Amino acid sequence: MDESTSNQDAEKQQDPGEVQGSNDAPQSSEQMTEPQSSEPMTEPATSSSSAPRNEYLAFREMLKHESALPLAAKLQEFVRNFPEGGISRDQAADRVHKFLSSTQEWMLSKVVVFAAEADEAGQQSAAEGLEKFLVMRLHGKIFWLEKSDPEEDEMVKRRIDSLSWVGFQNLGVPSVDVTLLDLAVDQLRSMDKFKAPRDKMICILNACRVINDVLKRAIVESGGGRPLAADDFLPLLIYCLILANPPRLHSNIEFVAAFRHPSRLIAEDAYFLTALQSAVAFVKDAGPKVLDVSEEEFKQLCAESIAAKGYAANGTKPAEAVTAAEKGLELSADVRKVLAERISTLRLQFEGIQSVRHLRVGDLPQLLEEYREMASILKKIQIDTLT
Repeated sequence: MDESTSNQDAEKQQDPGEVQGSNDAPQSSEQMTEPQSSEPMTEPATSSSSAPRNEYLAFREMLKHESALPLAAKLQEFVRNFPEGGISRDQAADRVHKFLSSTQEWMLSKVVVFAAEADEAGQQSAAEGLEKFLVMRLHGKIFWLEKSDPEEDEMVKRRIDSLSWVGFQNLGVPSVDVTLLDLAVDQLRSMDKFKAPRDKMICILNACRVINDVLKRAIVESGGGRPLAADDFLPLLIYCLILANPPRLHSNIEFVAAFRHPSRLIAEDAYFLTALQSAVAFVKDAGPKVLDVSEEEFKQLCAESIAAKGYAANGTKPAEAVTAAEKGLELSADVRKVLAERISTLRLQFEGIQSVRHLRVGDLPQLLEEYREMASILKKIQIDTLT
């Protein structure tokens, strides 16, 4: 794949859980320390998620090797020929997984630059890079694949907003210091910043591990020596979900479940993703009985929460988007297509640069030109003039 194709991925969207303005990948929560701080996480450095950003940059560099040209062409052809609509999410996921499985086997055995990575860690890193590279380029075609996805996202968001009054007592779980959950809440909100299924999954893992750490501490401080159970974990996850009310929650969860390769959606990943799905199912169905309030109280509390969140009497939220990111969620399919085409023309040749020290003086004119073009696109989104 040539340089312009290689650089048209949406990696300008942050990888999950990173510091604002950084291009680091999300830090796996195995690297987390005490859940006392709400500071954002930086690079991961663990056995299960060791420096994913650096590994992906290495994959991108290997893809430029002469021996990888047939692989790049194969990826480019698959993305180009992938249908835009007309298929279900399950059908799209099946196509992606079959392609990844066959291409991964061929890549690791026939493409010299990747076959040289013979050890298990090297092969795993290459497989992760292949999935991320492909799915990020398909993101515009496969994220909101079902017509009902935007409506479902809005319905879930409104439902969670209506439950903002729910506290620990309503969920039947002992109170904990809410500040200890700040990091979990932040990670749940961060899912939507990323496009790769693995990156979104790391946000979920980070949030769930923080919750587990908080629960362990609470059990120790209460004098109990019993192990954690699902009955302890799920209510606190629900509480964090209500606090976070992550953007496009339904679509992000469905995206991870569908497009994370099944061979990697196992063990802890599968468990915590299922737990988050269960938490969403709870908030969608929760009524007065399960939340331990009367029907009258339930209706009143929900109505007050909805009003406090700025919804109109008919249940719609009239507030207009004020940022380019928020505006982007309101774009029509045609405008999103134009936007994708405009972005694909940008060379984005500096996206892999992690420090200003790696820039040369001669790079500045091109860097400034890319900035001006990107700023122009964002401004047009802001004022509805992108055509």
